[in-house]
Amino acid sequence: MKKLLAASLLLGLLAAAPAAHAQTTPTKVKAKKDKVKAQATPDGNGQPGEGRGGRGPSNRLADMTKELNLTADQQTKVAAIQQEQRQQMQALRGSGGSEDRAARMQQMRTLDEGTDAKLKEVLTPEQFQQYQAKKQERMQRMSPPPGGGR
Repeated sequence: MKKLLAASLLLGLLAAAPAAHAQTTPTKVKAKKDKVKAQATPDGNGQPGEGRGGRGPSNRLADMTKELNLTADQQTKVAAIQQEQRQQMQALRGSGGSEDRAARMQQMRTLDEGTDAKLKEVLTPEQFQQYQAKKQERMQRMSPPPGGGR
């Protein structure tokens, strides 16, 4: 009887061991998640939107470089313009609650128009026209479908 009890206890432990092990998070996975989280925050060395396929600052510049065939000088200037816009946008996002959302949205639109004006000075007329077309495409992809969707 004792042997049967011991055997069934041992069998139960062996059957439960994989389930208990599966519930623990491997340290490599946890470390990677922590690293991605740190990169995706302003506190880390990264910017919001980076990591996990987000459109980080370097990706936007790389896209513009490829799409518009930017020169090295243009890349430097566009990067500075984008950095300035990013800092000003972050300041606007952190500057208030939902009560002044409309005013903040208007400030963001004004900032976006100012950024476009700066880019127009750096890009050739053809490049700027391509940039505006790509921007319109992005805006259309982001806008909700007619009729409210869902």
